[in-house]
Amino acid sequence: MRTLLAAVLGVVALVVVSSASATPAATTAIKAAQREYLRGTLLEHRGDLAGAFESYEAALAADPASAYICHEAAELALEIGSLDKALALAQRLLKMDGQSAKAHVLMGRVLWARDEASGAQAAFEEALKIDPQSAETILSLSGLLAEREPDKARRLLLQLIEKDPDEAGEAYYQIAKMDYDAGRLDSAISRLKSGIAVEPDSLPLRYALAQAYETRASTDAALSEYLEILKLDPGNVALIDHIGDIYFLKGEITEARARFMAARQLQPSDAFSSQWLATDAERQGDWAGAAEYLGSSSALADDPSLNLRLSYYHSQAGRLGDAVRTLEGAHQRWPANDQIAYFLALGYDDSKQAEKSVGLLRQVLEVKPDFREARYQLGAILEKLNRFDEAEKEFRRLLADKPDDAAVLNYLGYSLVDRGLKLQEAQALIEEAVRLVPTNAAYLDSLGWALFKQGRSTEAVAGLQRAAARGPEDEMIWDHLGDAYSQAGDAASAWLAWKRCVFLGGSRASLRKAAQAQRRFNAEELGDLYLEYLAQVHGRVAKLSSVCRVEGEVLGRRFAYDGLLSFQRPGELSLDILGPLFVPLFRVHLGVEGLAMDAIRIEGVDPEIVRQAVESLLSALREYLCGDLFALKPAAYRKGWWSQGWLEAGGRRLDLDSQGQRLAGMQLPAIKGKIIVDDFDKVRGHAIFRKFTLAGLGYALTIRLGQFKVDFVGGGVR
Repeated sequence: MRTLLAAVLGVVALVVVSSASATPAATTAIKAAQREYLRGTLLEHRGDLAGAFESYEAALAADPASAYICHEAAELALEIGSLDKALALAQRLLKMDGQSAKAHVLMGRVLWARDEASGAQAAFEEALKIDPQSAETILSLSGLLAEREPDKARRLLLQLIEKDPDEAGEAYYQIAKMDYDAGRLDSAISRLKSGIAVEPDSLPLRYALAQAYETRASTDAALSEYLEILKLDPGNVALIDHIGDIYFLKGEITEARARFMAARQLQPSDAFSSQWLATDAERQGDWAGAAEYLGSSSALADDPSLNLRLSYYHSQAGRLGDAVRTLEGAHQRWPANDQIAYFLALGYDDSKQAEKSVGLLRQVLEVKPDFREARYQLGAILEKLNRFDEAEKEFRRLLADKPDDAAVLNYLGYSLVDRGLKLQEAQALIEEAVRLVPTNAAYLDSLGWALFKQGRSTEAVAGLQRAAARGPEDEMIWDHLGDAYSQAGDAASAWLAWKRCVFLGGSRASLRKAAQAQRRFNAEELGDLYLEYLAQVHGRVAKLSSVCRVEGEVLGRRFAYDGLLSFQRPGELSLDILGPLFVPLFRVHLGVEGLAMDAIRIEGVDPEIVRQAVESLLSALREYLCGDLFALKPAAYRKGWWSQGWLEAGGRRLDLDSQGQRLAGMQLPAIKGKIIVDDFDKVRGHAIFRKFTLAGLGYALTIRLGQFKVDFVGGGVR
């Protein structure tokens, strides 16, 4: 597109030349042509190309002899793809000015656009006869001949380079393109470099060179060239995105992130950088950040899947309302999209708008009756609403279409069992689900619960024990197992199961059942039961390995080290202290033969005091991990009215947390101090500490676990 200044100068020249010998009527027509042409120029520069072309046509109608206006109108017709009009105007121009090389070049370009290569070649060659030195003509002709007669095109371009150095850059570009298309990458790169030497600020040359490097898998060279381009075009968001993508593919995540942030700063709605940054935030678990980045993407207006992804980010960030609003907006834009409608229905259910969810799922199923997930969710929501007759119809339809759907068999069977309905049929449904997936803890739980509901408590206990072994982190299984033990008359086992349920986050009903059962035991019985419970929750570690942080203070001297902690049954415990770059500094090992410890010096502190503190901490930790601490029967449960409970066992005091769910600390006879245990993670139904501290008069020593891996007795790996 021409500059506005060039267009205005063209109008001025047009008026001056045309008005020199014009009659008054002709002058009026010329001025009308001038107005229309100038209007067309302004419209063109505003991007209204169709309106601009209409003005050029009006200008040409006012001054039909103007070769200048005819040429400009033909150029614009070619640009907007109106090839028939472009051809008519080019033909008209040749009649006006048949000796103009530019007119023949224009005709050649129009014919080329119309795929009339022979005619285009003839037009370019005619232009070359008129003006053999015309760089425009040579470049146009060689571009046309690049595929048909590449050798001839190359000769023309090399002659142009020799005769007209000012056009050498474009000539080198065309030669390089021919080499590139022929697979001669090295030659193409060499030609592009020659062109850049002539025109160092040429973006087409530099882009072509960078792309040639990428084709050759010379990533660093391509990146270097793109960075040079960025100096010439610093506001090019697409270029910055591509540079960021290259850094990402090179594994330089920090640099990639910085580039995408720069692109987003220039254009917050940029789709590519927004999606990359969202995915990056997702990898780091920053769901709110992921939602913020993706929420600004311009692509959201056109891509339903991105709206689903944005709603997912909102839900993971705990912003259910934002997730639902995102899906509601998407549903308005794409009402026929069943995936958006489906997830919106799930969002309504999660936000306690079950009736809306039911209505929307029914709409989805009217259009897509074979959408099994939608029908399953509809049945589940109706069941939760206690509209079981409707729910049962949905589940039975699912089974009619697919009788071996284990999830549906289990859901329908359990729903019947929980209501005491059709117990024999319900058991058969669940047994089929178990047959299909024998290792599924939920299905085993349902089968055990069916047996419990029929009063078959011994079988129920056995079945629910198998379920708990498969799903030790499922509080509902433990609650059911407690009920089954209670029905079988085993109050102690019932209490243990209900306590496990409460530990895992079970309901208040489970808490009440555990509290009621607890009143049946005396202090000694409850003490022994608590030891068994703590052994189940804490003390069944087979192997533990973790990066850790060792922190301490002795007589006012503070220290901190990175380390590696390792434990393996029956009682091998080691702690490796690391320096910069994970270089080992010293090692402590506690095994069956006692403590082995490298010398450690803390300025101003007696090494023996340090040794005693380390040995005390690790001895307590080993006793805790291997479970010996919880085998100290007989024990007694104590509780003051002003404090949480504790256990007295084997001369030790084991403090419970305020809810009586975990070990909070202990006082051991061989240690002049107190062990404090806190910051727990739940792993496969067990509690793994994050912080283990020995605190005494004038000293404190803490091990903080970082990322860890743990195996439990009986399996279960994190």
